[in-house]
Amino acid sequence: MGRHIITGRPASRRDTIPALASRSSAHFRAKPQKRYGNVKPRTREIYKASIRNHIKPALGTIRLEALDTPTIQAFYNGLSSPCKTRDHALSPKTIKDLHGILHKALSQAVAIGYLRFNPTDACNIPKVVRKELTPLDTEDIQKFLTEIRGNPFEILLSVTLFGGLREGEVLPLSWHNIDFEHGTVLINCQLQRFREDKGVYRIVPTKNSKGRTIKPATAVMDLLKRQKAIQAEMRLKAGTA
Repeated sequence: MGRHIITGRPASRRDTIPALASRSSAHFRAKPQKRYGNVKPRTREIYKASIRNHIKPALGTIRLEALDTPTIQAFYNGLSSPCKTRDHALSPKTIKDLHGILHKALSQAVAIGYLRFNPTDACNIPKVVRKELTPLDTEDIQKFLTEIRGNPFEILLSVTLFGGLREGEVLPLSWHNIDFEHGTVLINCQLQRFREDKGVYRIVPTKNSKGRTIKPATAVMDLLKRQKAIQAEMRLKAGTA
């Protein structure tokens, strides 16, 4: 009997997609660094939720040997409309992500030798259309700055706005990420919430573990200097209290 290429455990032609995927998830959870350290916990969490909420209810009882392209295509088509268990259609992006999970799982089955070809190869999925971003205009920016004036997080919100940072990028910033001499900010981590782990927040590397260095406007660097001075003053007061 062949071995599953992810877990190393015996595999079967009578396996189902959730069975193969669940073994992979358990392996990631048990040995996250030894063999698959590049699979981030949040990514694993998303995959497991997708399998549990969408793939398993629709395809969970179908054996690999009976799974074909029309069945999978019908599954994809059904995701584009509301149903008895879901009062809304899934977005093309979500359907694309589910297709990616299925395609990878079935590619493993092909590699093991339990399928001659990947039935998802011939499936059609909705085209993902990227929404055009609408940045704040001058009037909106002035309104925003007026609203946050005097707020304890005024500097943080201003840096986020003028630095073009995401919420998950600005919150974990540390002073070692700030280079005042060269006027740059290194973005190499992000703050994420893990629902599986009681909703705790953790600082993790950025996507693909690739950071980026930005050079904000002088006004942004001045705000950061001001924040550092405020923190130094707070530490001094705390030390003398």
